[in-house]
Amino acid sequence: MIAVQPLHTIFNKDQLFEAIAPFYSIGKPVKTRFLSNGLNDTYAVDTDSGKYILRIYKHQWRTESAIRFELDLLAYLNSRALPISYPIARHDGEWLTELDTPEGKRYAVLFTHADGIGKVDASTSVTFGTSVAQLHQAMDHYTPEHDRFELDTQHLLDEPLQHLLPFLQHRPADAKLVQEIADRLKLRLTAASGNPYDWGTCHGDLHGWNVFHKEDGSLTHFDFDCCGIGWRAYDLSVFLWDRVHGNPDSSSFEDECWRLFLEAYTKERALSEEDLAMIPVFVAVRQIWLMGLHTGQSAVWGAWQDNGYFDGKLKFLASWANAYQL
Repeated sequence: MIAVQPLHTIFNKDQLFEAIAPFYSIGKPVKTRFLSNGLNDTYAVDTDSGKYILRIYKHQWRTESAIRFELDLLAYLNSRALPISYPIARHDGEWLTELDTPEGKRYAVLFTHADGIGKVDASTSVTFGTSVAQLHQAMDHYTPEHDRFELDTQHLLDEPLQHLLPFLQHRPADAKLVQEIADRLKLRLTAASGNPYDWGTCHGDLHGWNVFHKEDGSLTHFDFDCCGIGWRAYDLSVFLWDRVHGNPDSSSFEDECWRLFLEAYTKERALSEEDLAMIPVFVAVRQIWLMGLHTGQSAVWGAWQDNGYFDGKLKFLASWANAYQL
């Protein structure tokens, strides 16, 4: 028999809620589900009083201060009556529950349940664009009390490249291409580091599937795990990126849902020409960020970033950079 330190623990869902539920006024667990092993672990529980979501942050993924920034932001947005999934305090008023795991300390947070379904079409794109503008308007007045990383050049480009480039050692031409595009993008980001660009608190992951829509037209935003202070143009670009990054070439880069989303957003909240011009830049940045995220998490998620993966991801990056002269 040998002993090996695990990188990541998956909990018995029923035992987990038996241990967690007494800290809250949520009733008795009736049905539990393990939803996803993503950036964090997400569990759902139905109790005799309602539905709830439990997030368990992965070890060393977010610092305690970074988590508290996110939770304070959600509490603030909830106080402004924005439609979000927000954290639920324990009996003692604390949001975080510390878990002792083989890999080290982890944090659990209980959230309200987001009703509805994920859906991207013309109607939901308009509703989503309007609501994102309202989020940004509210976030303009948010004053953080805890430290957290910024959605800046280091976070969006430098750190992802550190994870990505070692996975391209067997593809030197592609490694060179990525580095050259990244160098040009970095020049654009450096130039956008001051006025007149819109800089403030962002959701960080507005790809259109971190929001659930109901039949009555209402919606609920959730998963602010990638939030931080950064470029609002980046925040918006993530929706465009999601709409186009699976497309093979520039002939399919135009997207009606993006047009409707942006039109709805700018009706509610103005965007400068300078910010609009940066959106294609941030789409390319997002693609590099995503590949860095995937390769950086390979120890836990699995090293499925093979040649087929890079063929598709790099084809889009090169086509997009060429189409927008990046």
